[in-house]
Amino acid sequence: MKLVSLHGDGRPHRVWDSVEETFDPWVFHIPPGAPVLEADGRVWSSDYPVWAVFWPDRYYQVFQLCKPEGIAYYCNVITPPVYDAEERIVRFRDLDLDVYVDGAGIRLLDEEQFAARRSGYPPEWVREALAASHELVRLARLRRGPFTPGGILIPPASARRPPGACAPAP
Repeated sequence: MKLVSLHGDGRPHRVWDSVEETFDPWVFHIPPGAPVLEADGRVWSSDYPVWAVFWPDRYYQVFQLCKPEGIAYYCNVITPPVYDAEERIVRFRDLDLDVYVDGAGIRLLDEEQFAARRSGYPPEWVREALAASHELVRLARLRRGPFTPGGILIPPASARRPPGACAPAP
C-alpha cells in the first residue's frame, strides 16, 4: 500500500511506500523505519509507529505519531484524497498548511508557504484549506474528532494491531 502526496500544482512531493492497511479503508499503519521518499531523492523514516487517517470528503489528513514521550499529531491540509483500490494507492495534493499538536500545544505551520502559493490554487481550494486549518485547531483545542482522548485512530482492542502500535491517547 502507498500514500502519494503531490504538491498543489501536481508535482511529486513525497511517497510512503511501506504502509499497512487496517480494518478501515481510510486508516493506515506506518511501522517504525518505513521509508518516506521525498521528490528530491531524500529518504527518511520515523523511529516510532504512525497511524495515517484520511476522510474522503475532508480537506485534511491526520498522522498520529506514537512517540516514546507521548502521542503527537501532524495534520496536513490537503485536497480530498482519492483511493485507488486496484493500484492500492491513496493520492492527495498537499495545500501547504499544517497543524501540529503535542503536549506543548497546537501550532499552525507553513502559513508563509500557503500565502506564497495560494494564488495558483483554485478559489475553492483556498477557502477549504483555510476552513480545514481552522477546524483542526478548533478540534484540537476541544479534544474532539481525531484528538479525542482514547481517539478514533487506533483499532479497537478486538482488532488486529500491528506490532509496535501505540495505545490510544490518554
